[in-house]
Amino acid sequence: MIQKIKQHLKDANKTYFEHQRFAFKASFICLKSSFTALIHGICPALFEYNTSTNIKKMHDDMQPIYKMREEKNNN
Repeated sequence: MIQKIKQHLKDANKTYFEHQRFAFKASFICLKSSFTALIHGICPALFEYNTSTNIKKMHDDMQPIYKMREEKNNN
C-alpha cells in the first residue's frame, strides 16, 4: 500500500500534503455544490448557477490530471 501511495504521488508530481490539500479542496467544492444544488432544487431562484459554475471550474482544474493520465496510459 505504501508503495502504491508513493507511486501515485510521484505520478501526480505532488508531495503528500500538496496532494492532501488538492483532494480536500475538491471535496469541499463537491460538498458546497451539493448543498447549493439541494437548495436550488427547493427554491430555483437561489444559487441559480453556483453548482454548474463549480463543476465547470473543477473540470478546468482537473485538466492537468486528465493530461497526466492520458500520457501515462499511452506509455
